[in-house]
Amino acid sequence: MIMVDMDSYAEELSRVIEILKENPRGLSVTDIAAHISVNRNTVSRYLDMLRISGQVDMKTYGKAKVFFISQRAPISAMINFSSDMVAVIDRDLAVAQVNDSFCEFLDIKREDIIGKELRNSPLVGFDHPVINERIMAALEGEESTDEIRIMKVDEEKHFKIRLIPTVLNDSTPGVTITLEDITKRKKAEEALISSERNYRSLVEEINDAIWDLDDNARFTYVSPRTTEILGFQPSELIDKPIYEILNEEGKSALDSCIRECRNNGGGPEIFNCSVLHSNGHKIILESSLCRRYDEFGIGTGYRLVSRDVTEREKAYRGLFKWKSFLNSVVMNIPAMVLVKEVKKGTYIFFNRETEEFFGINSASATGKMGWELFPDKFVEYLISGDREVASTGAPVSMSELRLKISGKNERIIKSRKVPIFGMDNRLEYILTLLEDITEEKRAEEEIIAQRDQAQSYLDLAGVMIAVVDRQGRLTRINRYGCRMLGVTEDQIIGKNWFETVIPAGRRDHLRKQYSRIIAGEISPPQSEEGVIVTSGGGEIPVLWHNSIIKSPEGEITAIVSSASQNIS
Repeated sequence: MIMVDMDSYAEELSRVIEILKENPRGLSVTDIAAHISVNRNTVSRYLDMLRISGQVDMKTYGKAKVFFISQRAPISAMINFSSDMVAVIDRDLAVAQVNDSFCEFLDIKREDIIGKELRNSPLVGFDHPVINERIMAALEGEESTDEIRIMKVDEEKHFKIRLIPTVLNDSTPGVTITLEDITKRKKAEEALISSERNYRSLVEEINDAIWDLDDNARFTYVSPRTTEILGFQPSELIDKPIYEILNEEGKSALDSCIRECRNNGGGPEIFNCSVLHSNGHKIILESSLCRRYDEFGIGTGYRLVSRDVTEREKAYRGLFKWKSFLNSVVMNIPAMVLVKEVKKGTYIFFNRETEEFFGINSASATGKMGWELFPDKFVEYLISGDREVASTGAPVSMSELRLKISGKNERIIKSRKVPIFGMDNRLEYILTLLEDITEEKRAEEEIIAQRDQAQSYLDLAGVMIAVVDRQGRLTRINRYGCRMLGVTEDQIIGKNWFETVIPAGRRDHLRKQYSRIIAGEISPPQSEEGVIVTSGGGEIPVLWHNSIIKSPEGEITAIVSSASQNIS
């Protein structure tokens, strides 16, 4: 590396630069020598020094060489064009330049770092033996690239660090340090590795066996779960055709699925087949088959996901034994159950509760239309629900119905309808569940009446009455309280009591005290002085009276507070 001491020629070099500034079109060596009264050889040496430092450029016109002030931007300006963090270090390991991105990352001003040694600057983190070794190598002309991690508060950042040999403006060697933020890339790589690990774990741990077959139906991959299901080790099946473990019915089912899979574009096909266990007994598998493709979209074989359904098939065969049991349950549940056959529009099933409620007999009512069995109002109600089920294909919860039944007082009925589909996925039956909720509704209406009456008493009170739940939310407030605060009930219900009503200076203290009361650690003060904040920002001194509300289990669920204006 060429070393030039420009300080010894500072005055002469300045004169050359001034002459070139006064002549923006450029000057030859002879012209410059004439201006500063120095011989041409000396001027040539000055110009070489200025060109090396990047302050002067030269253009050749034929045999003539013309020199002019460099139009290149200084490094201090250039590095700010980079989104990467850039710092320039001189040969004394002092910071010569740093760009805006670096300053922003370190949250410092440029003047707080320029001119300082690494170890005494905010870049002290780079004063590390390994990095120092790389810097010294860069000063000798060797570029290097590494990856580093930097902890910033609670965030870990990943950077690609490059140390580039650099010639500074005074022609002395330096090092440009660039930091490229690769955090997103590293996190993506880590996520990919984690995903691959999880995928492999999933393949190995799920209860299904996963097999890859080539186009000749030979095993190319066998998951470990295969051993549990079929008794074969994966290595025993690799490169063998799957047909060796299938019976004739299974071979036919597989061939059919492969044909369908090819015809539908490679989509999954599900089939059941019998497979021979390693000890000779038969296993029934439910398998899903789909086409496998390489990165160019060319088919390379098939993937099967298979599960052992032998016990399930046995369960199906034993299902008939449960039919009488289930019928007994449905017949005796406290809700009313009736089933309508969609195609004929007739009712084919009524449980005992339905018979008693409507006064019908299942034997004589089966096969009849609704208008032959039930009051007109109820028939219209049933039909409206049936239409909604037929149009949506989904269960429907219907609104409540008040119904007058012969020989009974008015009853309130709640209904839910459930579609039942056949083997061809067509709607075959509609199951209706009816519940007589008359007594429940009467109890609710009584509770509501009592609540409304209690609210009216609260609204007549001449003090603020408020209920605050465990989370500190206001759940109830009377009319007088709304007037004191200058709000409507809709504006304040559900708001945080402490943030809305309590002055800022007392919020933290009262919130902590409230948490201890709710936890049962202390009892609320029976009476205490306080201040409330109105919607307009004013403060009103009040006298508080507090009491707790407990659930039937004894848990504190809320605190009731009354406040009267404290005029003392």
